[in-house]
Amino acid sequence: MRTRPLSIAALLVAAAGLTACQAPAGSIDGCGPLLQPGAATSQVSVEQAEGAPTVEFEIPLVSDGDQAQVLGGEGKRASEGDIVDADYVVYSGKTGALISSSYEASAEGQPAATPLRLTAGGESVLADAVACGAPGASIVVTTTISSLFGPTAESPELDITPADTAVVVLGVSDVRAGRAEGSARPGQQGMPAIAIAPDGRPGVTFPGSPAPADLTVMQSIRGTGEEVAEGDRLLLHYTGIVWETEEVFDSSWETGAPAVFTIDDASLIPGFVDAVVGQPIGSQVVVSIPQELGYDDPATRPASIGEGEHLLFVIDILDRLEPAAE
Repeated sequence: MRTRPLSIAALLVAAAGLTACQAPAGSIDGCGPLLQPGAATSQVSVEQAEGAPTVEFEIPLVSDGDQAQVLGGEGKRASEGDIVDADYVVYSGKTGALISSSYEASAEGQPAATPLRLTAGGESVLADAVACGAPGASIVVTTTISSLFGPTAESPELDITPADTAVVVLGVSDVRAGRAEGSARPGQQGMPAIAIAPDGRPGVTFPGSPAPADLTVMQSIRGTGEEVAEGDRLLLHYTGIVWETEEVFDSSWETGAPAVFTIDDASLIPGFVDAVVGQPIGSQVVVSIPQELGYDDPATRPASIGEGEHLLFVIDILDRLEPAAE
C-alpha cells in the first residue's frame, strides 16, 4: 500500500486557515466540545501504542460533515484559545491508505511530519476538534480531504479526491494557556492602558504623551510560574507597536499561533530580552523600548519604524519549552 504524503505544508496551513462548522455538543468533564461525534467517528477504533496509534475502520468510511470524538486524556482540557500540541495520522476513508503521519517516516522514505500546534477554537476543522482535548487524549476526526489539504488536493496514486473522507487521529501531548493568566496589576503613569479582548488579544490606549526616554517595563498581569532566565526557549504571544505612530508593525496574534523564541540577544532585540528575563511564566509585560535597545541598525530596521522612534511591545509569556533539538 503506497503511503506517500500529500503536502505537509498544506496541512499545517489548513490547520490555521480553513473554517469549520461549529455545533453544540455534550460536556466532557465540564468542557463543551466544538464538534460532535457521529456515526463516522464511532466506527473508528484507536489503540494507543508506543509511537503511532493503531487505527482501524471499515472501508469505505464516509463522514456526514465534520465530526470529532475525544477519547481519554487527563489534566487540563483545552478551552477556546488554549494552545494544543498534537501528533497525528491521516488516512483515506475510501481506501484506508495512510496519507501522512508525524510519528514516523513513510515506507517510501518520506520523513515524519512536524507535529501540530493548534489554537483551540481557531478557524479550522482541526482547531475546533482539539477543544476539550487533554494530555494523553486521542481525538478522532472525520472530515474531507479538501478541508485538510485544500480544495484542489488529490493523489491518483492513493486514489484520493478533494471530496473524499479523511480520517485523522490526533494524539494530544500538551495543553497550554493561550493567553497570560494571573493577577491583574495596576497601570503605570506615562505608559499605555491595556484592555484584553475575549480571545486574549491586547488593546492598547496610548497616554498622549511622548514615550519614556529609557527602557520602561510594566507588568500588567503577574503569572505564577517560574521566572524566565536568559537562554530560555519560550512560547509567547506578542504585539509590537511604533509608539509615535501607534501602528502595529508585528504581531503573533495575526498568524493565529504563538511564537517560539530563544531569549537571547542573538535572536531578539536587547529591550525585548530585558523585558522578559526575570518575569514569571504566565505574565503579561508591556515594555517601551528606545531605539538604541531596539532596531538600532538601519540595515535591519523594519521599514515601518522611523529613525529615533520608540517601540511598544505587549508580551504574553505562555510557557517554557524544551531546548530545540540539535
